[in-house]
Amino acid sequence: MVESSKKKVVITGISGFLGSQVCLYFLNDGGFHVRGTVRDTTNEKKLAPLRKGFGDKYEQLELFQADLLNPESLDAAIAGQDFVVHTASPFPITTPKKEDDLIKPAVEGTLAVLRAAHKHKVKRVVVTSSCAAIFVQSAQNHKDRFTEEDWTDVTVAGAYEKSKTLAEKAAWDFVNALPQDEKFELVCINPFLIQGPSLIASDFSSGQIIKKIMTGEFPGMPKVMMPVVDVRDVAFAHLQGIKVPEAAGQRFALVAENLWFKNYAETLKEAYPQYKFKTGEIGFCPVKVVSWFDSSAKQILPMWGRIINVDNTKSKTVLGVQYHDGRESIREMAKSMIQYGVIPDKKKK
Repeated sequence: MVESSKKKVVITGISGFLGSQVCLYFLNDGGFHVRGTVRDTTNEKKLAPLRKGFGDKYEQLELFQADLLNPESLDAAIAGQDFVVHTASPFPITTPKKEDDLIKPAVEGTLAVLRAAHKHKVKRVVVTSSCAAIFVQSAQNHKDRFTEEDWTDVTVAGAYEKSKTLAEKAAWDFVNALPQDEKFELVCINPFLIQGPSLIASDFSSGQIIKKIMTGEFPGMPKVMMPVVDVRDVAFAHLQGIKVPEAAGQRFALVAENLWFKNYAETLKEAYPQYKFKTGEIGFCPVKVVSWFDSSAKQILPMWGRIINVDNTKSKTVLGVQYHDGRESIREMAKSMIQYGVIPDKKKK
C-alpha cells in the first residue's frame, strides 16, 4: 500500500548502471513511493543484483514491466504517478552500422515517456541527457568553455552524440509546444562519462572503457580528454532534479574533473599494479589507421587533443551537488568490475 504522505515517482531503466543508483537514492530518501521499470520482471539475472544492492529497500520497490519501444507499456507504468525520472537510454561503446538504430529509440522512447507524462498530468519529468548534447562542435567552432547554453552541432556529431542531442531537443520542443495550462516541468541532467561503484554485474559501456584499459586492449592511451563524474553524484542530481523547485525548466551539466585517457590509465596502474597495460599516449596516425576498420577508434578521432572544459557551477549552486574525486570514481568502477568478474581478478603479489 502506498503511504498517502509519499509522492509517487516512476524511474525507467532501473536495471542499468545509472538507473539502479538513481532508484536507490530515491528509495533511501524516504519521501517517495518508487515504481521502477525493467524490460522483464521475471528476469532473475537482472533482478538479483538489485535485490542485493538495495538490501531492505528492495521490498519497498514496485517493479513494473515496460519497454521504450512499447509506448503502451510506458503509458501503463506512468499512470497515477506524480513524477517521472527517465534514465533508460542506450550508450554503446561502438558506433552502430545504422545511426538510426541508436537515434530512433532514444528520441521515440523519450517522446513516449513525455506523452504519457502529459496524458497522466505528471508534475515534473527529469530526463537523463548527456554532456554529449553540449560540447560537440566543429574544429572551427570549438570553445574553451561550455555551459548549459551550448548545444552539440548534430552536423558534425557521431551517432551517440546525435542521439542524445536530438532526444533532449525533442523533449524541450514537446513541452514548449504544450498549451500553457497543460505544461509540466522538465529538467535535464547532462553528465559526462559516468564512473564509480556499480550495483549491477552486467558488462555495460561505461565499465567497458575501464575493462579495455586494464586488460591491455588499448596499445596505448589516445590523446583524448574524457571528463568524469561519479554515478552517485549523477543519481543525487536526479533526486534533486525532482525535489528542488528552482530546477524546473533547466538543464544541468555534471562534471567532476577533466581527465585525459592517460590519467585514467595512470590512476588504474597505481591502484592495480599487477595488471599489465600501457599508460603512455599513442600517436594519432596508428589510431587513424585502426579507425578504418574499428568504429570505436573512429569515434574518438574528432576529440583528439581537444580540451573539453564544461562548467559545472549550476549543478553545485542549484542542485547542491558536491562532487566525488574523479580518480576515486575510476578506482571504484574498476573495483566493481573485478568483484563481478567482468575484469579477471589478479591478486596483488
